[in-house]
Amino acid sequence: MTHSLHRRGNLEDLKDDFVVLGCPATGINKAGSAPKTQKFLSICYKNGPINLGDMKTGNIYNTTMDDILSHVTDGTIVQCTFDNREKIVSLLKDLKEKRPGISVIISGVSDIVQQCMEEAGLGRIHTIEYSLGTWGKTELLPEFEILKTHTMCGHAMIGADLIRKLVRDVKRGRRTVEEACLEMAKCCTCGNYNLTRGIRLFKELLPLYMVHSLY
Repeated sequence: MTHSLHRRGNLEDLKDDFVVLGCPATGINKAGSAPKTQKFLSICYKNGPINLGDMKTGNIYNTTMDDILSHVTDGTIVQCTFDNREKIVSLLKDLKEKRPGISVIISGVSDIVQQCMEEAGLGRIHTIEYSLGTWGKTELLPEFEILKTHTMCGHAMIGADLIRKLVRDVKRGRRTVEEACLEMAKCCTCGNYNLTRGIRLFKELLPLYMVHSLY
């Protein structure tokens, strides 16, 4: 899966940002995979994700866990986002013990993911996929500080203009930082948005913009 690979930030900023995907394989275990995917989701939920969902049903900020579980069908791909490495180690130990029966992909800083694998007794990472960045007319991209939030939704459902609007709303006292970040979390249907990191990034973003008074 590539949509969670393009997050912007430095090592310090990304070290506590992980997206864990559960993915049945077409032609191998897609048929009959719904109960396996539900088991995977339940294991993830027990380990305290900051976000969780699937792209067809929604995430835990715009629907319920029960609703997400009830809409899982054969072939459903689900995403669970975590905000610290201790939770990832705990999750990997649970997955190793309970073996839900579908492929598991962790998107994060590869060296840190490898450390988590070793701590969980799983050895070397099986396969690594890297983002090669953005090619083409990169001058048309939003500014880097906006991209750090924008790219937390791999399907680009958190638009750059929305982020700027929410900055204006907070600066004008119309919303709190937490309310603005919850609004963005609801937009990221599949659950890739890391609310903990999102709040931190938004607070860093606020001083960079000046909002003119309205008369």
